[in-house]
Amino acid sequence: MNITSKSRYALKIMMDLAHYSGNDPTAIVRRSDIARRQGIPTEYLDQIMIRLRAAELVDSIRGRAGGYRLGRDANRISLWDVFAAVEDSIYPVECVSHGDKCGFAPSCITHDAWSTIFTAMREPLVKMTLADATANWADEHRMCPAGGIRECRGG
Repeated sequence: MNITSKSRYALKIMMDLAHYSGNDPTAIVRRSDIARRQGIPTEYLDQIMIRLRAAELVDSIRGRAGGYRLGRDANRISLWDVFAAVEDSIYPVECVSHGDKCGFAPSCITHDAWSTIFTAMREPLVKMTLADATANWADEHRMCPAGGIRECRGG
């Protein structure tokens, strides 16, 4: 499983939307505010938002007062949903992808190992919701003086 900058930025975007919309499902968060707070170039934010919209994780509102809002309640969006929406391929090998079987599965030496590894990586992401991820995001730690939240750098 490859977690790219798309996933890292998508998580930041979704956490920002969840936090700044609060419990109001109609609250709209401006694109420029997300980009500024999270230190995401707007062109890259737009590319990620296209994928998040296609997965129905966010809604876009056009017009002068437009922006984005969560497509459903933060308690109903898993981190797996976010990562799967933005990654081209989140599966390490073809045979664990949605139960797809390649012709070599019965004799493949690594099939069972990949299945176990993938399940161990996927299950916590399925169980953790966007609401869980934002629950401990403290106000005093939100903004970095240079703009954007403090975060781990990509490996």
